[in-house]
Amino acid sequence: MSDNSLPDEIISEILSPALKVSDEVFSDTSDVSPFAKYSESTSAYLLVCKSWLRVATPLLYNVVILRSKAQAKALSVALSGNEQLGQFIKKLRVEGGYGPPMHTILKCSPNISDLFLSLAIYSSDNTSGLCKGLSLINPTRLILRDSEGRKSLVNKMVSQLLDALSKSIPKWDRLRVFDCPFTMQPFRTETVILPLAQGNRLHTLTLPNIHGLVWAHAVFKGCPLKVIHIKRPVENWEERYLPETDPVLMSLLKFERWAPPKVQESAVDLPFIAPSLNPSFIPMAGAPAEVYDVILARILYFAMAVPHRLPLLLVSKTFHRLGLPHHYTHVVLRQLMHISQFGSIILNNPSVGPHVRSLALKYWDWHDEEDESSVDDRADAMLTILSQTSGALRITGEALSMTSMSYHMAASISWDGFAAMARCSGHTLREFSVKIDSTTHPSAAVFADLVALRILEWKCGASFLLTEIPQDGFPNLEDLQISSADESFLTALSLMDLGSLRRVNLWESGINVDAFLDAHGPKLTELSLSHSNLRTSKDKIIEVCSNLRSMTIRSLPYNRDKPPEAIHFSSPHAVVASLTKITLDVSYFSKIPKDEMAAWDRFFTDFQLESFPNLREMEVKCCVWPTSEREIAKSCWVRWAEILLKRNISLADKDGTKWRPRLKVK
Repeated sequence: MSDNSLPDEIISEILSPALKVSDEVFSDTSDVSPFAKYSESTSAYLLVCKSWLRVATPLLYNVVILRSKAQAKALSVALSGNEQLGQFIKKLRVEGGYGPPMHTILKCSPNISDLFLSLAIYSSDNTSGLCKGLSLINPTRLILRDSEGRKSLVNKMVSQLLDALSKSIPKWDRLRVFDCPFTMQPFRTETVILPLAQGNRLHTLTLPNIHGLVWAHAVFKGCPLKVIHIKRPVENWEERYLPETDPVLMSLLKFERWAPPKVQESAVDLPFIAPSLNPSFIPMAGAPAEVYDVILARILYFAMAVPHRLPLLLVSKTFHRLGLPHHYTHVVLRQLMHISQFGSIILNNPSVGPHVRSLALKYWDWHDEEDESSVDDRADAMLTILSQTSGALRITGEALSMTSMSYHMAASISWDGFAAMARCSGHTLREFSVKIDSTTHPSAAVFADLVALRILEWKCGASFLLTEIPQDGFPNLEDLQISSADESFLTALSLMDLGSLRRVNLWESGINVDAFLDAHGPKLTELSLSHSNLRTSKDKIIEVCSNLRSMTIRSLPYNRDKPPEAIHFSSPHAVVASLTKITLDVSYFSKIPKDEMAAWDRFFTDFQLESFPNLREMEVKCCVWPTSEREIAKSCWVRWAEILLKRNISLADKDGTKWRPRLKVK
């Protein structure tokens, strides 16, 4: 950097928050390590420039987390080459055994004050270096982690570590804090607990829950304890374990009582408003009525956007007249009876309908036995609503597919209601996703009225007449999702121009999509379709959809559908240079069945890039990344990710987390 670079003290203040590891995270003894993440390593900050390297090195080495043999070996090499680095290490978290390099690490790190060790060590690991090096340090805090919710591991490696701890603890004359993982005194931990208790030095004890309190207090009663932390909040039924009759022990306890999650209150603290100096003052008393209405309506427009707005309508008749339309700007119908109620409001107040901007149908129709007149009245009320909301921008329903168990109970409108809506608000409506009741051969001419529609989720099984197809239907449609449809609907769409269409989700798997993709595939940038459509299509998708940026292949939830074959993603006649991401939406109840593992192996091995030269990411929804070194060694997902990385493709899980290669022991 130039001579006018920042002082080291300023750089340190800038980098400290990014490199800091909180004590809460460092001491976390959960079954899944909080460091089981696959984000960019904080060591990358050291590569920015020499100044950052100089300032950040002590900060980086202040807290060291070791999660693999390769990391332990790399650290031992670094410390052996530069003895000063070990002086910076104050906290050391070791989540395994990691072999001989641990001896070098402990030998080169004399200033360790906080030591985290895991007893969840498998027999294939090696604790020799750790055992040999424990006597070389003198920590003030010891944190032990053991397996949660299952039998503790018992093997030679764990026994060696426990024996080494029992010999080292008496020599640790600075040890004052112990984070205990046990709720009772199992036989194997006597070698650790007894030396700690006999040392009579502990002043802080941490227990996982309240159940081990009596045992722990009896064991450590000779220590000058000042505080006993209980990690897990004490639930109501556990309060009987609190030593209410022992005031001395109660004074040592530090814990939290369990409480249900707080619901965020919608009310806000309003500022104090001083009383008016002139109670008889009337705002804009001398202004013309038109000006008064315009200004007050604008004020109410903003006021009606906050919760608890209904009382504003009760201030005066003027407030009611001007504020009522704004009150119904965004309408949600949550019950069947709301249909008739809102229909009456629109009939009695003609100014309300044009002010509605969004209408959400969130009710469920349980098809209970009702007299026919009630059903007809609701249908008439819904028809009134849809034919009067001339300024609507969004009319939405529940996001359901045909395979959903609740599909037939979801809110729906009649075809007449849909046609009335198209005529009334077709020039403003931008989004529609309500289920439409099937009818006999409706006309597709209604689609020409929806000139402003950009987002459409189609949920209607009606069979269309193919005699009146408007070529200019849906002129501004950009995003189309077909959750349930008759094949004639896709045929009708195939005969339209749909010049703005860019994103298509073909969730319905029982219809032929060839004609639709032949007509509109070249203009699509995002495509989602079912696995069955991919298999049964007469044309390869990539041959007709030549401008895709992303593609998603869906399988029906938990239907044991095999992974797609790699052959469906290649063609000697097509190259989709724009495609950068493929998503495989496949679900399993737990892990991949053994009989399907071979099919996945073939897919990732055979997948080629000839047709997708710029593909950079493949997201698989059922992918679960391992969280420990042992799981990483056995994970099929890691194996497949490594295969794809050789082709410069990242494998990601359902959250979009990409696999990052780990350090490996050579």
